[in-house]
Order: sequence, then C-alpha cells, then structure tokens
Amino acid sequence: MKHLVRPFLIAAVALTLFGMSSLAVSQANASVSEVNLNSSTVQVVHNTAPNSDVLNMSLNVTNNGDNGTGDCNGGLNDFLEAGFLVAVSRFSCATFFSSCIGICPDFEAEIIPVEHEIGSSAYGTFFGPSGAGSIAAKIVALVTPPNTCGTWSINLQATCQNLSLVTGPQVALFLIDADFDAGPFFCAACFDVNVNVGTGITKPHHGVHSVRHH
Repeated sequence: MKHLVRPFLIAAVALTLFGMSSLAVSQANASVSEVNLNSSTVQVVHNTAPNSDVLNMSLNVTNNGDNGTGDCNGGLNDFLEAGFLVAVSRFSCATFFSSCIGICPDFEAEIIPVEHEIGSSAYGTFFGPSGAGSIAAKIVALVTPPNTCGTWSINLQATCQNLSLVTGPQVALFLIDADFDAGPFFCAACFDVNVNVGTGITKPHHGVHSVRHH
C-alpha cells in the first residue's frame, strides 16, 4: 500500500463536490470522465426503526487514468492503493445540484482499504463508522485492461442509515478517485443506476466482512 495523503484530500474534495452550484457544474462538464462503471447492483432496505436502513452495493469499476490516457498519477487513480469516495443521491446526475436541498447526498463514504496480498492477487478491506451505523467493504483487484489504471470489484454494506427518501427506481452514484479528477461533476464521475428498494432485514453482501485492525 502506497502511503498517500488521502484522508484530508478526499474529504476536502467531498466538501467541494457537494457544495457546488449548477453553474459550477456546467463549467466543469468539459472534463473527461476517467472512471467507467462496468456493472452495478444497488439495494436499499428500509426498516421500521429510525436510522436503521441498509445500503448494499456491488460495483465493477475501471479507472482509465488522467484524461483517459492511462496515466495513473503515481497511484492516485488506483482505487485499491489510494482509496476513493462513493456517494448515493436520490436525485439524478442531471438534477442533483439544482434539486438538492438540505443534507445531500443521501449517503457518502470515504473508503481507504487495508490492502492484502495473496501471491499475485490483491484485495482490500475496510470497516468504519458511518453516522449511527457502520460500513464494511471489500475491493478486489481484477485483471488490468491495457492502458488503464485497473479494474476492481467493490462490495459495500452500510448499516443504520437514514435512506427513507430513497424510493427508486434509480439513484445517482458518485465516484471520486484520490486525485480529484474522476469525472465532470467537480471531481466526480456520476452514473444514474437502478436501485432495488425493499423492506425487512437483509443478509450482508457476500465477501463483505467486519474487519478489526490490531
């Protein structure tokens, strides 16, 4: 794992991203999206008690490097090595900045994985607090396509969330890499994705475990 100045930088970008106006977004749209979302499964489980909702996500992501050139900026475009920020909004990518009132997005998290290596394979685990609940995530490095910075599978579960306003059928999914140029939404790549919304208790995602750091 490369030791990068990640938490401060990514947190600063998060504040920038979700405080920008629609005018600022239009100015940023000239940027090239570096991140491809190859596939996604997003599930929101509403429970009866307040702040007890659950978010499950399974993503497959590729980072094409700075301006899509394969330049990985010293590892900052590597989601496993450098971490990333993920956010979910009930609004669409197009309407997020004009429609967002109050607390936006509905969920956001800074994921800084602890990297593990088994032979030539690498994966990362993350466990941390999120409001009244917690986040558990696992990111696995897959085969790197030519001229990219990598492809990863990401499984994430967040518990004890307030997602009552997320009712589907789609959400906006934001991804930010550690050098703040993942896409045109002021540092973020944004994707409108389908979301499965239901009620009851859900089992944890396969491959996502609570990790204790000693």
